[in-house]
Formats: sequence, C-alpha cells, structure tokens
Amino acid sequence: MEEQFEMHERAPNDGFNEEEWSLLGDDTRWECIRCSRCCRRPWSVNLTWWEYERLKNDPRAAELKIDKVEVDPVTGQTHPYFVISKKCPMLKDEGAVCRLYPDWLYTCATYPFLLLQDGSIFTHMICPGFGHGEIIDPEEMRNKIIAQRKRAGMIVDEQ
Repeated sequence: MEEQFEMHERAPNDGFNEEEWSLLGDDTRWECIRCSRCCRRPWSVNLTWWEYERLKNDPRAAELKIDKVEVDPVTGQTHPYFVISKKCPMLKDEGAVCRLYPDWLYTCATYPFLLLQDGSIFTHMICPGFGHGEIIDPEEMRNKIIAQRKRAGMIVDEQ
C-alpha cells in the first residue's frame, strides 16, 4: 500500500522569525536547562526521509502523526514533518525527557541553533538556556551540527 501525504508548499522564510533569532555572538553562553519549553510550543518539526523511515518502525514513535510533506520552494526538495500544537507527543509526561533520546531527531538535537548555508549560526533567543553554561565556540558548534546532519542522513560522506 502506497503512503499518502498531504503536500504543503513552504514560503521561502517560513519558520524563521528574525525577531526570535540572532547571530551567534563570540560571548554567547548556553546550556540546556531541561525546561522543555522547546517541546511545548506550537511549530512544525522537520524530519529527513532517513529519520522518517527509521521512525516508521520505532514503537516509541507510534503516537507521531507524520502525514504531511513540505516542498522547499528554493531547492524543490521535500521532507516530512509533524506539527506540535501544545506538547510534543515524544515528551514524557514526567520530567523533560524525549522518548526518542538519544536517537532524537536532527531538528531537536540541534535546537536552539541553526546553521545556515553560508556557515553562519543563529540562535533561537526564546530558549531560556542562554546566559547559562560555558561560552559557545562557534567552530565547535558548527562541527556538532554537521555531525548531527550526517547522523540524520543529510550529509553522505564521499568514499
């Protein structure tokens, strides 16, 4: 049986509210304080097709409703996503722990950081973890994000 997806055309800057994001500064401090605010706000969580295939057979993800696909107007590429309206279904009721952790999704593993194609890194300033922890090394963060992209099937190493 062929899967049916609802297709959505995404606007070029959809989801990137410039008022909430700022360029990573040289003295930016951040640490995840496990508040789960990122898991409790309305937004779309993008998946790679590799992540989608992995989740289809993962009993921990049975509650996810992944039946929508977005089309990126710039690249023409598609990707599945699911919508969080109040609380992510993968967030356990007790504590701020993801049911998929440590196999969580790229979008979640790299939040609140966003690596753009030009190499710049933006931070989602609504995250209350800013101002805590150590100063973020931009190069180290870039490498962490790239490693997560590889893990999510977004980058394939040439052999």
